[in-house]
Amino acid sequence: MLEILAQTDGQQTGGGLGSLVVFLPLILLFWFFLIRPQRQRMKQHQSMISEVSVGDEVETVAGMYGRITDMADDVLWCEIAPGTVIKMSRAAVRRRIVEEEPPPPGGGSGE
Repeated sequence: MLEILAQTDGQQTGGGLGSLVVFLPLILLFWFFLIRPQRQRMKQHQSMISEVSVGDEVETVAGMYGRITDMADDVLWCEIAPGTVIKMSRAAVRRRIVEEEPPPPGGGSGE
């Protein structure tokens, strides 16, 4: 009877290490596929917000488009329509609108 109890106790302590071996790769996968990319996106957004300047056209998190007319520390004034200027947080900028250059005349095929 005592031998059976001793075997059971030995199996339970070995199971704890086995579950750690299973969960450690899962935690690493979770980190590389979810947490790490989110941190990179946050860093890119912070650098974009710090580079915004007067005259830039931006899209806000509310979906409004406008041009920055004035700036303070964490506050921007954005003209969303002629004569309509709103005061908003710098963090409310979703992205900066960059106008693409038109292709050269002739299509640029080199012919």
